[in-house]
Amino acid sequence: MVVNEGIEEARIEDAIVEVAAPAPSVAMPVMSWRRFAYAAEFLVALLVVFDVWSQVGGQGHLDLIAWHLKFACAFAMSCCVVGFTAGIAEQEKIWNRRTRVWFLGMLLLAMVMGGITYYYHLHEVPDETDSEDSTATSVSIPKSGRWILRI
Repeated sequence: MVVNEGIEEARIEDAIVEVAAPAPSVAMPVMSWRRFAYAAEFLVALLVVFDVWSQVGGQGHLDLIAWHLKFACAFAMSCCVVGFTAGIAEQEKIWNRRTRVWFLGMLLLAMVMGGITYYYHLHEVPDETDSEDSTATSVSIPKSGRWILRI
C-alpha cells in the first residue's frame, strides 16, 4: 500500500508542472506580427524623413550634404520614431519614461539635421557670374542720323 501512495503523489506533481509551464507557440504569432509592423513603420519613416527634410531644408541644400550624414541622420530619426511608437503601444500611459526619451531623441536629431543643413547653406559655393558677359552696352543716336555703338 505504501508503494501505491508514492506513485499517485508523483502523478499529481507531474500534472501540476505540466499545467504551470507556458506554451511558447502562443506568444510567437503576436511577436512576429509586431516585428513586421515595426519594420514596415521603419521603412515608411525612412522615406518620410527624407521627404520632410527636403521640403523643410530645401532640396538644393540636401543635395550638397554628404550621403553618409544624410543616411545616418535619417536612420537614427527612423529608429527614434519606431521606438516612440513601441513605447506608446507597449505601455498603458502614452507619455511614460520611454516615450519621453524617444521624443527627446527625435527633437535632438531634428536640431542636428537643421544644423547640418544650415552649415551646408552657409558653405555652399555661390553661382559664378561671368564678368565679361555682364558689361553694360549703351546705344546713342546722334543728331546727324548716324548710329554709334559704344561698348
